[in-house]
Amino acid sequence: MHHERFVDLHSHTTASDGSLRPAELVRKAAAEGLTALAVTDHDTIEGLAEARDESRKAGIELVNGMELSVKWNEGTFHLLGYLFEEGPGLAEGLAKLQALRHDRNLRMLAKMNELGIDVSHADIAAESGGGQVGRPHMAKALVRKGHAASIHDAFEKLLRRGRPAYVIVDRLEPSDAFSLVRHAGGVPVIAHPYQLRLTEEELDARVAGWKKDGLGGIEVQHSSHDAARQSFLEGLAKRHGLAATGGSDFHGDTKPDARLGWAGGGARIPLSRLDDLKRRK
Repeated sequence: MHHERFVDLHSHTTASDGSLRPAELVRKAAAEGLTALAVTDHDTIEGLAEARDESRKAGIELVNGMELSVKWNEGTFHLLGYLFEEGPGLAEGLAKLQALRHDRNLRMLAKMNELGIDVSHADIAAESGGGQVGRPHMAKALVRKGHAASIHDAFEKLLRRGRPAYVIVDRLEPSDAFSLVRHAGGVPVIAHPYQLRLTEEELDARVAGWKKDGLGGIEVQHSSHDAARQSFLEGLAKRHGLAATGGSDFHGDTKPDARLGWAGGGARIPLSRLDDLKRRK
């Protein structure tokens, strides 16, 4: 009997805003019976070396991945990059993004301090496990110091768009982000496309334009995609000749609704999603 194999192409570690160290995440993927795992931390590839070492021991394929924050209208859209080679060009591009992120953190802290909220950079860095610092770590520090009842409460009161401590971070333009991934030999893929808040017609038109800029795929399976969304995105990828990928967007206890190795609708992510991606490289 043919034994079906499964993967997860979207997951986060303590190198960005996940709660598991890279090695712990790889062990969890192996325990879930996955054949391959992509670690896709935000604007960093710092977790890949540790994950790769562990993947050799665990007998699981590690896929080079990252999730870039890209300029989009008034906010951000997320671009997954896969199967790239690590090198100086990529390191330089990521260092720029990390500097922009750090600047935004300091500006958000200053706003909180102006509001009389006693929280420091050391407080939020302590929540990050040594990885990049972002809003989930701010939320944890606010809860720990008694300024919010929960992570959700911290975002609702202070940290999300339109709230008093929110600051828009400067980002790469989409075409520059596609180039950064492509120049490193990788494949750029739109993450969770429904978070762009476009109608399906607008998304179709946008994808056509981005394909000309170098877009290589669409995340079809995601923990927030029900069967109808997945079916539409599957057709969209096919129509534009793009890879159809899938991942849980697992973060551990910072996003408990996403289960490693599973997408929306209780579906697993087949190995064919990774094979499709490799054909585009």
